[in-house]
Amino acid sequence: MKLMARLIALSALSTLCSSALAFDDTASLSVKSGDIPSNKVIATWSAQPQAKMTIAQAQTVLSQSRYPDATGNERQQVIRFIHYQKQQKRSLSASAQTQLMVLEAKVLQGTHQFREAEAILNEIKTPLYAPALLLLADINIQQGNPAAAKKHCQQLVGKTSYLLAFTCILNAEFTLNTNSASYEKLLNLEAFAEKSRVEKMNANNTSIKQGGASERLWYYETLAAMAYTLDKPETALSHLNKIDTQKLPVSALLLWSDAKLKLSKSQDVIKRLTAIQAAAHRNSNSTEKNIDDGLLLRLAKAERQISLHDTEIQKQLADRMALRTWREDVSHAAQVASYFLDIDYKPAIALKFARINWQAAQTRSDARLLARAESAVATSSTLN
Repeated sequence: MKLMARLIALSALSTLCSSALAFDDTASLSVKSGDIPSNKVIATWSAQPQAKMTIAQAQTVLSQSRYPDATGNERQQVIRFIHYQKQQKRSLSASAQTQLMVLEAKVLQGTHQFREAEAILNEIKTPLYAPALLLLADINIQQGNPAAAKKHCQQLVGKTSYLLAFTCILNAEFTLNTNSASYEKLLNLEAFAEKSRVEKMNANNTSIKQGGASERLWYYETLAAMAYTLDKPETALSHLNKIDTQKLPVSALLLWSDAKLKLSKSQDVIKRLTAIQAAAHRNSNSTEKNIDDGLLLRLAKAERQISLHDTEIQKQLADRMALRTWREDVSHAAQVASYFLDIDYKPAIALKFARINWQAAQTRSDARLLARAESAVATSSTLN
């Protein structure tokens, strides 16, 4: 299952950390509009001059970057917000500074700067701070250390919801030992997940409602990823069907696409992802049809599965990959390697980017991608 475990973890954590925050009595980080210089650009969300900018707003914007209708500017907006807030550090409360550190770590994590993110989280003085523990668990999984990740997850027990803590633990266990045992344990929590959803939907607190939805999304996405890894694509799709399919994050759409492709249902992938691309184009100010690299790659794979070649989609993907190759983009290295293995077969380039990716992330899927590229180069050398 190439790239999937990492994509799901990176995607879901943007909102899960907000969910974990709901269990901490922390102050909201805000700036009064009068404190902001008139020529200072912090973010492009619609804020009236009298409005306050809060960390909750920044978290929402960062979360929006997970979805296929993202503009592509969300992360930069949050970076500007963080930069401004760090300039005001002396006036921030301790709890606000802690929230800002977690937000900055999430941004770094999203661009595969795992060591830098971990260093920031380790500076947090609040012991057993749930959002930091959740991020540290994921970072350790990305760096190929699921045993350490599990320890961080175990510290979440009692600090956040039961469902979030045990999904984290079982996800780490599954990464340690990929078998059906952890999957079955997580599946047994489904009734609890649904009960928790009803309780939180009836809550008066909006953040609790949003947190419950985020936890439920992560739970079913994690179940689906496990099922897919265990070669159960139909079961993976059934888990994803428990989520609002009209508003899936990119990570879930990638998993959905992979499961459909494994079942040779390429037309389903083409229909859905083409519609997403068309919507992205309508919502964009650019003439380019914006769509996530991973989704574009799945769309091209679907076309190839039904023997379509040299399509507009494949030309667009080729242009995108040429740019990524020229930049030697670390955050897209795994997708570049996959492209040169599955679409435009060039084993040497695939191996180069699989190695670049391995320097940043070392999950089992990253190891499998590297092994595929090494095998392809060895086979190519033998044939030549």
